[in-house]
Amino acid sequence: MLKLKYIVPLLIVISAVVWWLMPHYSDEDKGYYIAMFCTLTHDGRGNAPQDMQQIIEGSNSDYALQKVHFQQGLAEHLQTVWQDLSPQQQQQARQESLSCRRLMSEKLLPGQPVQ
Repeated sequence: MLKLKYIVPLLIVISAVVWWLMPHYSDEDKGYYIAMFCTLTHDGRGNAPQDMQQIIEGSNSDYALQKVHFQQGLAEHLQTVWQDLSPQQQQQARQESLSCRRLMSEKLLPGQPVQ
């Protein structure tokens, strides 16, 4: 039987590794992706991750020192949040960009004001 003094540190190490490997997105990244997603949705263009990737990576200048890299996981998470909205909420979001940003921000950035 393994002793408790070996199990507890092992669980702590495993928990730390799992936390470290989980994707962590800043509020700034989330806000940027929400704005991009809602602009595409409001304009009637596709809001798939591939559409977002084309715009985000296509906006990088060849001479830019820091290029913006597309975050596939965050874009897919936005799609999941969009699918979880009711059809009425989706229709409202398509008609008004501010409503879209408000609805998506409530899910991804709770407690933060929408601009």
